[in-house]
Amino acid sequence: MKPKRILFLLLTILMIQACQKKVECVTKLKFDKSLWLKNQQKDCYRDREKMLYDLLDNYKIKGLKYPEIVKLLGNAEIESTSHSKSIKYIVSTENDSTIEQNYYKELIIFLDRDSIAESVMVAKSNKNNK
Repeated sequence: MKPKRILFLLLTILMIQACQKKVECVTKLKFDKSLWLKNQQKDCYRDREKMLYDLLDNYKIKGLKYPEIVKLLGNAEIESTSHSKSIKYIVSTENDSTIEQNYYKELIIFLDRDSIAESVMVAKSNKNNK
């Protein structure tokens, strides 16, 4: 076999192995309302991030009325009272040693004037990338 071909095969195998290891490290959880609410009470959101994509994939939030959203996710951590109303649920947050927020991820639900979910967005910010 030619050296280039052997090198290509080895690199391909290494890339496949690296991708498999990354996938194995990602821990996802099925959405669990009680765990979602428990995380809110403790201000510890690590499980919410693991449940977020199951929530978005398997629960239809768009079209729900405000009371139905609260029944599913609990009271929002942040509510907007401007003309474009939205509610926000903290999904993940990380503070540095000075208690300044380094990273956050939140689920934002935009409501129409009748308090029905119009759209859903996940917003994240990383202070280190700025």
